[in-house]
Amino acid sequence: MTDLSRTHKEVINYLIAENEGTHSFGKIGTYMRAFSGTFHAEMPFTFYFLSEARPIMYVYDPRPADKRSSRVVFQHACNQRKQKILEITGFFEDLTEKGYVRRIYRGLRGRMELPEHYDRVWRKYGDFYSNIMAGLAFVCLADFVPKLKLYKLWKTLKPAAAQAIPTRVG
Repeated sequence: MTDLSRTHKEVINYLIAENEGTHSFGKIGTYMRAFSGTFHAEMPFTFYFLSEARPIMYVYDPRPADKRSSRVVFQHACNQRKQKILEITGFFEDLTEKGYVRRIYRGLRGRMELPEHYDRVWRKYGDFYSNIMAGLAFVCLADFVPKLKLYKLWKTLKPAAAQAIPTRVG
């Protein structure tokens, strides 16, 4: 794997950190936490699934309905996240295909339900094409365990950190 973008490197760091229990979120953390599907006020957005093929993005906005941005402004802001979502989910697919991680499908089991009165503080966005929906399902409905091959790649990306490579590999 060559020519890794900054986002790709952050995903690799995230996967290694999560596997080791250090939970390094970095800049990619906003998306990684959103993929988990949890609803917390400190998260700008999260993903919920109406079915395994139908993700919805919920954006945190605690303002009263009459004080929120217009639908057009909201749609535009949400559309801005699509490219990053595609980049991240596509990279997870590449890592899986090339044997850097093991994907463990779990489906909707264990995902958070919509919180009570969610509509008061979470705005709904679902304008996704099939490529984004498929990518979100691939990432959000599975766990990913780094293989030794990913640790070796990580070592080339972070020479200083490589001296302390943990030995627990899935």
